[in-house]
Amino acid sequence: MNVSRRTLLGTAGALAVGTAGCTDSPVDADGGPTGTETARDLPENCPTSQDLGVEWPAELDAAAAESFLEAYENAYYREVVVDYEPESRVDEYGLEAGVTDGPTAVEDGYEVALSGSGGVYRPTLHLSATTAEPPPAADTVPVGEVDDGRLRDLLETAAAEGEAEHHVEPPGRTVDRYIELVASLSGDFEPLEAPGDSGTAYFDVDGTGVELVVQADSFHGDYWWEARYYVDEHVVRRVDDAEGDPRENGDLLECREAA
Repeated sequence: MNVSRRTLLGTAGALAVGTAGCTDSPVDADGGPTGTETARDLPENCPTSQDLGVEWPAELDAAAAESFLEAYENAYYREVVVDYEPESRVDEYGLEAGVTDGPTAVEDGYEVALSGSGGVYRPTLHLSATTAEPPPAADTVPVGEVDDGRLRDLLETAAAEGEAEHHVEPPGRTVDRYIELVASLSGDFEPLEAPGDSGTAYFDVDGTGVELVVQADSFHGDYWWEARYYVDEHVVRRVDDAEGDPRENGDLLECREAA
């Protein structure tokens, strides 16, 4: 993905940590790992980073591992898996992951399982025009001020037939263009900001009042996923399976040489 879109973690000391191929280590009285890694145990492609801007905890204990990996998974899924970029002002990222198991002390670090769900919203617009007398205080727009042919046709059809509709698609720039167009014409219309938002503007079509309602739909793609992480003082590893073994089969997402 495009690294320039993300905030860099800063120094190498702010990255995730861990190792591959470590031997089992004892745990302390609080259930935390007591072993330490050395540079010779690190993977060949260390250092590496996803540059997600998630700050590494100063001290890695169970609570820190849990909160760090929850924040890391949410950033990783948004920036790497979905590669999310809003394409219009009403687009919305609605995915969230949380810890479902752990943290469990293993080797020199911890394992944590997470699951996530939600939707990524890419709304289109519905324009509905009906004949209606504008309220006395309405900012009524003469149809002659409408330069957009499609919108003008919609208003004129509604004035002649009583109602008319138009669906603005695909999602993205075209949606923004119509939101901004109506907002530039009518002081009564507040630009839409989120899925499901709607706004109203009034027009005069050769003496006939027309009410225009602009609504962003709530179209979205549904997501559900699981992941399991291993983290220690040098690496972060991840598998796309809550029951998998990230130490053996996980993708190496972060690696630093010094804690």
